[in-house]
Amino acid sequence: MRRPWGLLALVIVSAACTGDTTPPTTEPALPAATQPTIAPSQTATTSPATPEIRADGVTVTDDTIYLGVLADLSGPFSGLVVDIVDAQLVFWADLNERGGIADRQIELMVSDTGYDVARHRLKYEALRDHVVMFAHSTGSPHTAAIADDLVADHRLATVATWYSGWADPVLGANILETGSNYCLEAMNALTYIAEEQRAQAGALPRVAIATDAGDYGQDSAAGAKHVLASLGAEVVFDGEGAISSSADLAAIGAGIAQSGADWAWLATDPTSSAAIVRAAIQQGYAGEWSGAMPSFSARLLDTALGDYLSQTWLMSALFTPIGADVEGMGDVYDVLADAFPSRYPSDALVKGYLEFSVVRSVLERAAEIGDMTPEGLEVAAGSIGSYVFDGLSPANVYAGNPNDAVTRASALYRPSKQLFDQAGGLGASLGAGAASPFVSVEGFFVSPAAADYTFEGPCHTL
Repeated sequence: MRRPWGLLALVIVSAACTGDTTPPTTEPALPAATQPTIAPSQTATTSPATPEIRADGVTVTDDTIYLGVLADLSGPFSGLVVDIVDAQLVFWADLNERGGIADRQIELMVSDTGYDVARHRLKYEALRDHVVMFAHSTGSPHTAAIADDLVADHRLATVATWYSGWADPVLGANILETGSNYCLEAMNALTYIAEEQRAQAGALPRVAIATDAGDYGQDSAAGAKHVLASLGAEVVFDGEGAISSSADLAAIGAGIAQSGADWAWLATDPTSSAAIVRAAIQQGYAGEWSGAMPSFSARLLDTALGDYLSQTWLMSALFTPIGADVEGMGDVYDVLADAFPSRYPSDALVKGYLEFSVVRSVLERAAEIGDMTPEGLEVAAGSIGSYVFDGLSPANVYAGNPNDAVTRASALYRPSKQLFDQAGGLGASLGAGAASPFVSVEGFFVSPAAADYTFEGPCHTL
């Protein structure tokens, strides 16, 4: 039985948007099978008397708060993003069932961007005037393309991107991220790898780097190169920005194999990771692998590479995998299991909760100060202080000097094919109590390089 939160409740209206400026229509954004079923609350809750609240009557009315979602539901990261969005739907549903926020129900207007920057902008423009903020925005270049608009339009956005530029008080002024960033993540992971290799082999590792072009991949590459240079480790293959939709992934894998690297650092999507790994081992690569968190998915353990990856991949993590033994996981897991008992335990469901948690905090704070206009939410976001996630992710701060506010910690795990198979492989389910098949190597930690890094701008400049 889950402990009642005394906070939550929900009725969802999703919307698909076109490029025009007419209000979104209420059609399901996700297949009906993915919509949540919410278990009854264990205890009744009574909302306190709501003070007079300023609202614009459009994005927040007397009975409804409208939130926008700009999500990659059909592009390269859709396998992760559908889980993120579904988790948001579940937790907003639970919140609405418990009374909502300030006696108002929350409705999500969900739009598929297909991981296309131009389409992302069009969807933003279609939703902008109808939502008080954006509860999700997928992608670094995509969110960067609307960053100035968010400020001009007084709209906040919670994001599925860990670009170091969000620490910039200008570029990231209206961005609410969760966890650390790709640049610092690479510093932490590669520091650990270097120290382990030096302890075991008496020498620093030779490292190959291969990443996506653009903010995500090159931000990670910048962090990797910074820490390797500071340690005196050699980069023997430099594939920064080499991965794209038209790239020859087999050639990248062959280049890694021929470089003689002891470790390869990737920043791409799981499908591209698998193609590069396969090509490298076919060419005799004998090293190990790691990479930015979005580069790996537990579903890769169900492929022919499963046993190999279980032995050679070190997974960096910006938040805890689902089912991890941390303080905040119990209630989160129970809500998801109630709603999706047959669902595979995807870690992206935890990310969905983190996004929900940030937006909920902003809305509740705005209600407290009596201003739920878009401008009021901007004030609310900066007045909360630390956003704490009970061990699910390091705390975030959205105001102040970037060097003081930026979150620097990340964690490390090993994927386990044995745990994956024991849980039923891809047949594992939340209802059966299945957890992510990852073994903790290092909890949230900050390497010396990450601790000492001074932000004078993004690690990778747009």
